[in-house]
Amino acid sequence: MKSKTAIFALFYLLGINTCFLWERLPYGLDLILTFGFAFLGLVLLFAFLVRLGQTVFNKFRIKKYNISTLIIAAVIAFNILFPFGVIRGHDLDPETFIKASREGAANCTTNLILGMDNSFIERSVCFGVDRNAGSYRISDDTVYLTFNNESNFGVKKTFAILRLKEDSTKGDYGYLDYYKSSNDTIPMGLGIRELKKKKTKAQQKR
Repeated sequence: MKSKTAIFALFYLLGINTCFLWERLPYGLDLILTFGFAFLGLVLLFAFLVRLGQTVFNKFRIKKYNISTLIIAAVIAFNILFPFGVIRGHDLDPETFIKASREGAANCTTNLILGMDNSFIERSVCFGVDRNAGSYRISDDTVYLTFNNESNFGVKKTFAILRLKEDSTKGDYGYLDYYKSSNDTIPMGLGIRELKKKKTKAQQKR
């Protein structure tokens, strides 16, 4: 197969299926890559139409054109079905103990996911995705967070306060008041959307 267009399509497919790694890039680079791949997608669609025209014009008699057209068509169809790839960033998150989120202006969201294994993920989605990980411990109603690197607000450690509802319903279990830093006085109220009973150490070992 000597078709450069088909090779380009395969590399494009590979790039789309690694987009879950973009969340670990410095702020803004994931947004640049998103727009870049959107542009490349349009280029690929144009190339497909040209190659399809060549294939039809030659009445499907040129084998390499037929194969190339099928490959590009398959990549475009896959991209329509899975625009962000088969593996998504949240597929790599720990098993959820508490999931809290808040939506702000321009549909920007902040998510805090506390895992069963005492790890957590802070994910902000606003013209791109930023993902930070770390570990946590809970003392009474306070969640102490320690980031592996830094949070989206540039701190290594911070905390949150649990405010659980006694008469909670599915999808509304209360609030997690998330403080941007230890000096913050006005927290972000994240609504707790998911709450599971935490496993004992014996259950985790099974």
